[in-house]
Amino acid sequence: MTCAECGGTRVTVDPKAAIRYDMGGLHHVTLQGVEVRHCKECGDEGIKIPRIGQLHRVLADYLIRQPRLLLGNEIRFLRTHLGLSTQDFSHLMGVGRETVSRWENDKERMGAPADHLLRALVTSLQPTENYAVDDLLRDLPDRLTKEDAVNVNVQNETTGWEAETAGV
Repeated sequence: MTCAECGGTRVTVDPKAAIRYDMGGLHHVTLQGVEVRHCKECGDEGIKIPRIGQLHRVLADYLIRQPRLLLGNEIRFLRTHLGLSTQDFSHLMGVGRETVSRWENDKERMGAPADHLLRALVTSLQPTENYAVDDLLRDLPDRLTKEDAVNVNVQNETTGWEAETAGV
């Protein structure tokens, strides 16, 4: 296996690692059973996430079933999962782009009616199939408690992803 950074040899370091899902912006989510690869030459590290579209659908379903109001990084994840720009999302929600920004950056809590509307949108709209990593998602602050944590486990390559709450 070749390193995308330097062309060197990548080796599997841990075939069943548990990692925080920083790339998805959900720092309180731990992926278990992913493959971590390391380049011998440049030290670059990468992970292999099987069926990322399925993973995002499982995460979205898990988030909309939470009995509490959604958090900022969860709102951003769901908006991005739906493939909506901030402008399109603000139009659907009936608020300004500034309000969406405040929600997503935890400067203002989303009220219950807007929270319910977002959950309804997630259940009714088709998610985007473009799962490119959004640079904005990478930098969201981790302000969550242990009670907000979720582990997403992959049993093996044939069963797929399942969400479960865990005391991290």
